[in-house]
Amino acid sequence: MQLRSVRRALVLALAALLAFAGFASADSVRTDGDAVLPGNQGLVDLGQVEPSAEVSAQVAFQLVCGSLGHVDAGQSVTLTYGSATVPLAGAVVSVTSGSTAPAPDGWTPDGEGCPFPAPVVDGGTASTVTLRAPTVPDVYLYTITYARTLTPVGAADGSALSALTAISFELEVVANTPPVLGVPGDLTVEGDTAGGWTADWSGVTAADAQDDPDPAPVCSPAAGEVLPLGTTDVTCSVVDAGGLSDVGTFAVEVVDTTAPSIAAHGDVAVGTSDATGAAVTFDTPAATDVVDPAPTVDCVPMSGSWFPVGSTAVTCTATDATGNAAETAFDVTVTHAPVQAASATWGEPVGAGTGLFVANRGRNLPVKVTLVVDGQERATGSAALRVEPCAGGVGLDLALTYGGGRWNAALDTARLAGDCHRVSAWIDGLEAGSFTLELRGSDPAASKAPTKGRQR
Repeated sequence: MQLRSVRRALVLALAALLAFAGFASADSVRTDGDAVLPGNQGLVDLGQVEPSAEVSAQVAFQLVCGSLGHVDAGQSVTLTYGSATVPLAGAVVSVTSGSTAPAPDGWTPDGEGCPFPAPVVDGGTASTVTLRAPTVPDVYLYTITYARTLTPVGAADGSALSALTAISFELEVVANTPPVLGVPGDLTVEGDTAGGWTADWSGVTAADAQDDPDPAPVCSPAAGEVLPLGTTDVTCSVVDAGGLSDVGTFAVEVVDTTAPSIAAHGDVAVGTSDATGAAVTFDTPAATDVVDPAPTVDCVPMSGSWFPVGSTAVTCTATDATGNAAETAFDVTVTHAPVQAASATWGEPVGAGTGLFVANRGRNLPVKVTLVVDGQERATGSAALRVEPCAGGVGLDLALTYGGGRWNAALDTARLAGDCHRVSAWIDGLEAGSFTLELRGSDPAASKAPTKGRQR
C-alpha cells in the first residue's frame, strides 16, 4: 500500500507539471474533463478498471484571455489530437476533435492587456477520449495534448495562443475480484399467508468492486415462494460480470403463533313443554386463520345437546393446525312452557259421551258445549265450532257464544254438503273435543242420538 501511495503522488505531480507547463503570454485554451465538479478539471480520476478495459471521457474547452496576444473576435479554436504520454503503446484508442466557441465581439485586441478578471469563452464542441487500460494492476497516468488551429485565419495567429492545451487521466487497474454476498443469520418469521410465509429476501445483499451496478443475488427457494411451517434451508448465490461467484446459506424457521379469529354468536332462547329441558341446535361460529385455511371449531356443550330449563353457557373454541386457539361464548336459555289440555262436554241434543250424532238433513241443530282448559271451566276466551267434511274439503267455522253456563251455536245442516262431517269445539286455539255428524234424508225431523260411541 505504501508503494502504491508513492506512485499516486508521483502521478499527480507529473500531471500538474503537464497541465500548467508554459507561460501564458497570449490567450490560452483550458480543458475540463469533469462537467459535474466546479472549475476546470485538468486531471480526471477514471477510478478502478479491469485489465485491458476501455474507458471514455468527455473533454470540454474554454478560451481564456491572457497577456498581449489574442484570438481575433469571431475566431474559434479547433483542437485535434496532438500527442500523448501513456503507460504503453496502443493505450490511446481514439481522440475526437473539439473546439471552443468563437471569441465574441469586443474580445481584447492584440497588444492590449486583458481586463480583470480575465474574460473566458465557454461552449463549443467537446472531445471524446477513449483509453485502454494496461493488463498489470497498478495506478496509471495518461496525458493527452491537443494541437490547435484558429478558424477562420486571422492576423498574427501564430502569437494568439500560448501554453499547452492538455488533459491528464488517472486510472487504477485492478484484477477482477469475486463479489461479496451478504446473507442474514438464521431467521424466525411469523407465517403471513395460507400454508406458511411468503419469502422476502430483501436482507440478502451483494457487492462487487468492479461491477456497477452490483450483481443481483439469486436465492432458492426464490423470493415470493411460500415457505411451509418449520425450518427451511435457503441457499443464495451471486455471479459478477467476470464469472466469479459467492454463495451463502441460512435457515428460516416459519412459526404460527397467531390465534384464529372466531365470530361472535348471539344468545339462543327456546321454549319447551318438557320440564327437564330440550335438545337445542345452533349454528357453529365461523373461524378464520392467516396460516391454517380450515381451523376447527368445537362447542361445549355441542349443538344438539340436551339443555336443562334455565340458562346454560356455551363456549366455542377455534383451533388452528399449530394449536393456537380463540374462544367465543353465548348463553342458551330454555324456558318451560307446559302444554295446555282442553276438554268438551256436549249438551243435548248431541249429548255427553257420544261420538256419533245422526240428524236429518236440513235440520237447524242447536250445539251446546262446556269447555274446560287445564281443569278450569272457561267462560271467556275465543271459542269456535269447526265443521269439516269427513272426506276432506272446505269446512265451516261458527263462533261459539257463552250464555246459560255453556257455549252455544246454531248449526244449519242445510249449509253442509255431504253426509258425514266432523264437528269440533275450540277454545283459544286448543281443540277441546269433537263428534261425528251424520246427515240422513232430506226433510227436517227429530234427531236421534245413538247410545254407542265415545266423545272425542
